[in-house]
Amino acid sequence: MADVARAAGVHPATVSRALRDDPRITATVRRKVRAAASRLGYRKNPLVAALMSARRSRATAPYQATLAFVTHYPPNRAEFFRATFGQLLAGARQRARANGYTVEEFNLCQPGLTPARATEILRHRGISGVIVAPLHSINEPVALDWTRFAAVAIGHSLHDVPLHRVTHNHFAALALACRQGRAAGRRRPGLVLPRRVHEKVERRWVAALLLDQSENHDAAPIPPLLPAEWDEAGFTTWFRRHRPDLILTVRPREVLAALGRLRLAPPKVGIVSLDRRPRERTLAGIDQDYPAIGGAAVDLLVGMLQRHEIGLPARPITVTLDGSWRSGPSLGRRRAARA
Repeated sequence: MADVARAAGVHPATVSRALRDDPRITATVRRKVRAAASRLGYRKNPLVAALMSARRSRATAPYQATLAFVTHYPPNRAEFFRATFGQLLAGARQRARANGYTVEEFNLCQPGLTPARATEILRHRGISGVIVAPLHSINEPVALDWTRFAAVAIGHSLHDVPLHRVTHNHFAALALACRQGRAAGRRRPGLVLPRRVHEKVERRWVAALLLDQSENHDAAPIPPLLPAEWDEAGFTTWFRRHRPDLILTVRPREVLAALGRLRLAPPKVGIVSLDRRPRERTLAGIDQDYPAIGGAAVDLLVGMLQRHEIGLPARPITVTLDGSWRSGPSLGRRRAARA
């Protein structure tokens, strides 16, 4: 490091900061230091870097930079977004603070906001790192010049942009829900999802259900119900035709109400939420742990910034986090048939 400092005409501490893309070092000096390091064949010792990182983490991390948490929703959906995905932002902020970063939300759903203008706003704020929050559907755009940012998407929306991603392990979660249902005597699981959600998770929940049906040799597998919007009449027709004893869904309230009107509320028919929130203690289901997903997105993004990885990656990486099973009375237990 001392050789690099002499070649670049700076202090060794400046070399260390420049190679970590410390925003306190100007872009001109960072380029000069990286050029000198490249000429001299300098490589950071990963063990020393890990030791110094551990030492820094024991103290309050100094301010590094601001990260953008990019959302895209109209004003009339703000309350829905915060109730649904607010824990993603909270988890991202907590993890960012531990690393010396702050996270600001930027809603790009604004009339006349072009990619150039949105990019200019973020760059004017000194932002190089972007986390893209889940979108309402796979067809919603996020207008940015991706060549100017290090970016990580949460979930599988924005599927036409090759970004690194952090997402819940939807396939493993549904397989776990099926196993828990069968352990409770439920042998006929049925899946009820809005079609846009089915598409947002890249059909992984349906794929896991089909595998479960195949492996358990279900005589009459139940096709998933994938309406464009919730339709109780359509649900009732599907239910009476296929008679599931367990319903897997992200719409547990609507399903519970419909079953109640059919006089088939739990424990007669079990309900499992595939997106069970901590406050929903009466529901059995999968806790996706949004704070952990938000924190993992920050970890991935900070690493990219420290390696100066700006622009779209040649080979995008997807980090998947497993959810956790949460018990609840909505699963119930099917009574064994009388002999």
